[in-house]
Amino acid sequence: MKTRTPSIPFASLAHALLLCTAFAQPALADRPVINIEHAGIQAYPVAIAPPVGEPTSGKAVLDVLSGDFTRSGLFRILDPASFLADPNKEGFTEQTIDFSKWTTVGASGLVKAKSVITGDNVQVEFHFYDTAKNAEVLHGTYSAPVASLRQIAHRFADDVMKFFTQERGDFQTRIAYVRETGDGKQIVVADSDGANAQAVTGASINLLPGWAHDGHTIAFTSFRDGAAHIYTVDALTRAIKPLVLMGDYASGPVFAPDGLRFTFSASLNGNTDIFLSEADGSAGRKLTEARDINTAATWSPDGKQIAFISNRAGNPQVYVMNADGSNQRRLTFQGNYNQEPAWSPKGDLIAFSGRDELRSFDIYTVAVATGKVARLTQNAGTNEKPSWSPNGRHLIFSSTRTGKRQLWTMSPDGTNQQRITDEPRSAGDPSWGPFPAGN
Repeated sequence: MKTRTPSIPFASLAHALLLCTAFAQPALADRPVINIEHAGIQAYPVAIAPPVGEPTSGKAVLDVLSGDFTRSGLFRILDPASFLADPNKEGFTEQTIDFSKWTTVGASGLVKAKSVITGDNVQVEFHFYDTAKNAEVLHGTYSAPVASLRQIAHRFADDVMKFFTQERGDFQTRIAYVRETGDGKQIVVADSDGANAQAVTGASINLLPGWAHDGHTIAFTSFRDGAAHIYTVDALTRAIKPLVLMGDYASGPVFAPDGLRFTFSASLNGNTDIFLSEADGSAGRKLTEARDINTAATWSPDGKQIAFISNRAGNPQVYVMNADGSNQRRLTFQGNYNQEPAWSPKGDLIAFSGRDELRSFDIYTVAVATGKVARLTQNAGTNEKPSWSPNGRHLIFSSTRTGKRQLWTMSPDGTNQQRITDEPRSAGDPSWGPFPAGN
């Protein structure tokens, strides 16, 4: 059995230290693998045993872990009411676990955890077992301040995801979105599951947040000076700075994969075009010249192409061009009003919202190589503003299906749609942030 010990801590928004002090896994040939390359993935059934040790923190961590597993779309959490084994009589070693009692209830995987609180810190020891092989395949001990214990679950969930799929998990990432209040609209930052939401701007009219690659700078559109222009806010210090003040309005900043450039839309002399600028807002230049509306740019993951919306053919459609503005070509021909493109980090799909035959907006994807369009939402209110997780495994979007606009996540094929916010008024304009540095 090989041993790997991560040495880099994760700093949350509150600078909470999270450290994995031990981590073990079997040889690669013995690794159980979840195939994520094809549609119709059969979820891996997992039993999460009640925690041992300090019960309150243990339950809180396992509740977060269960939510992470469920949102992943790769794991199915079994009902504890079906369990035959008595966790209080079982230990953590393979010899003390009756795996037949877990396989009988349908578990392919088993998670056990022990929680200990010392002062202001909580430490959780995790064990993941392959019940068919009667073997432990993964374990780790994680610690964090009690106030940040949810991050322990996210860290372990990411490690489990990497173990089973060889892809980085997105559970430690954060999202930004727009919260509507009685005084206006403010930019909010939250964990990837919508928890720990914190406003980082006041409530004037603030829209369309977009993350920089440092993971704490967010560019956004604001009417704070009376017209729509682009500012940045530091999610840690709440410091706000102007970034683009040109034109009648400037909006929709999106940073390039290299972090050195960003695109935005601006209106000059009555024309709305896509502009490219250095990361500090300097050296802005136009990439489009059509006497139409060109807006909502999004980058390909290799930084070589940009997708955007243009109405040059009579109605808004998705177009693609090279990063220098050359070779502009139409990509979508289905639907008469398409908007808000978002290029997948995997490079193969562009998500967008489009108006359907009932004049409601839904989320679609278009294959970059073929132009094939797939519909992801239908008959569930108005669904808009898709944004990809940094590993391309999930989309976040806004939906009015419950009566109030809230944020939802789903898999790239439209399955496993889960609500993650419950704002009193509404939540919209979501933007999924990058992987945390060092993870």
